[in-house]
Amino acid sequence: MDAMEPGGNPQEAQAKRKRFFRSFFTKKLERKFDEKQLEIPQRLLSLMDVPFEEFTPEDKVTYETEIKPLTFVFVEHLMEVYETMGRPRRGWEEMLERIDPSPIKVLASLVIHEDEKAQLIGDEPDPAELAPIVSAPTEKISVRVYGRGKEQDKERWWEKKLF
Repeated sequence: MDAMEPGGNPQEAQAKRKRFFRSFFTKKLERKFDEKQLEIPQRLLSLMDVPFEEFTPEDKVTYETEIKPLTFVFVEHLMEVYETMGRPRRGWEEMLERIDPSPIKVLASLVIHEDEKAQLIGDEPDPAELAPIVSAPTEKISVRVYGRGKEQDKERWWEKKLF
């Protein structure tokens, strides 16, 4: 009975989990959800800063089934935080270097990647602007003038020669 698997004791795993600190990104994400009055389960937020190598089998299942499908939502809210801070790319990259590979590191990296993509798209000219404007083909229209049959020999007053 004394020979239990390491990490098999739920209390031990919970004590180990409390050791992890909340990263800057997780705190900002949590505040953004509070601002918008969105309910995100604490178990998901507490899993954000746990390194991938220390995931338990339950953590892996939670990550695959609950966090990954919500990646777009998390990135969207982190992007709002990033933009309100003035897009401090260099600062975010420095903070990412200090974090072990974890779900929040993936999300923050995606924010930087999306911002980079948006910058590249913003710098490139719009293909619609570059394309020459093609107008409809011009048609030659033949117009027949009526009423000039016999009177064609008569000069009009504006056509009269004065000298």
